[in-house]
Amino acid sequence: MRRKRLRPELVLCSPSLRTRQTLEAIEPSLGKGCSVELVPQLYAASELELLERLQALPESVSSVMLIGHNPGLQNLALVLASRGADLPQLEEKFPTGVLATLVVQSESWAALGPGVAELIDYVVPRQLG
Repeated sequence: MRRKRLRPELVLCSPSLRTRQTLEAIEPSLGKGCSVELVPQLYAASELELLERLQALPESVSSVMLIGHNPGLQNLALVLASRGADLPQLEEKFPTGVLATLVVQSESWAALGPGVAELIDYVVPRQLG
C-alpha cells in the first residue's frame, strides 16, 4: 500500500479476528487522515449487501477500503469491474489478503452499480515475499 501510495479515506472492516488482524497489519500504511469503522454487517455479507453499504456512503468520502470476506468481496469486485488487465486473475481466485484496487467512474456513491469500475491493480500476498 505504501509503495502504491494507496491512502483510503475510510476503512470499513468486518469485526472478525482475521479481518482485524489484516487491519492491524496495514494500519501503519493508512495514514493519519483515515477513519476506521468496524461494521458487524460486513461479516458474511453478499455482494448486494456490500454494494448497498457503499451506495449509502456520504458523498464527502472520496475513497474507501473494504476488509471483509469471500465470496462477497470477490463477487462485488466482479460486479463493479468491467475492465482491467487483471480481470482474469480476479475471476479465477480471490485469496486471503488480496488487495484489489478499483477506480470507479460514477457520479456518486448512490449511483454505484455494475460495470462502473476499472480494476487497476491486483496484488496477492505471494507477490510480496
